[in-house]
Amino acid sequence: MVVGARIGVNAHVPFIRKPAKWLLRKLASYLAGEKIPDLNSGLRIMKKSIVKQYYHILPAGFSFTTTITLACLCNDYLVYFYPIEYNKRVGKSKVRPVDVYYFLLLILRTIVYFNPLKVFLPAGAVFFCFGLGKFIYDIYLNNLSESAIFGFLGALIIWAIGLLSDQISKTGPHMWSE
Repeated sequence: MVVGARIGVNAHVPFIRKPAKWLLRKLASYLAGEKIPDLNSGLRIMKKSIVKQYYHILPAGFSFTTTITLACLCNDYLVYFYPIEYNKRVGKSKVRPVDVYYFLLLILRTIVYFNPLKVFLPAGAVFFCFGLGKFIYDIYLNNLSESAIFGFLGALIIWAIGLLSDQISKTGPHMWSE
């Protein structure tokens, strides 16, 4: 896939949208394991067979571009981001502030579909670190509390769900269809 990445010196991103775009791009890059300079550019060329392969997970609307980019990156397809120049938008963007939430969910769903451990391992680590910190604090106070135990148990449950999700994702959609 070749993506026309809107990253040139004339790139026009409204100031109010920069933090959200940065956060979503960084999250997607981390989860996909590769730097993504322009997550939702509509300027792209790809093989039709690749789109057909992932058609069952592709949403209608402009989220198609985000999903197909993540699907290709997570499945080791070559994705090349070609820097392009473009003029300032004529008219208004159809993206609303609430769409940041939907993009976040879309990124998490897509990555969980292809590589769930990228989501579940860090989430479990947060609970584990909380439990460990609370456990050390409780030892210092000589008073073990339930919250330290809940932190450890929460981590174990999240990691177990992650491992189960990883096993399910490795079976692929072909295992579920007849």
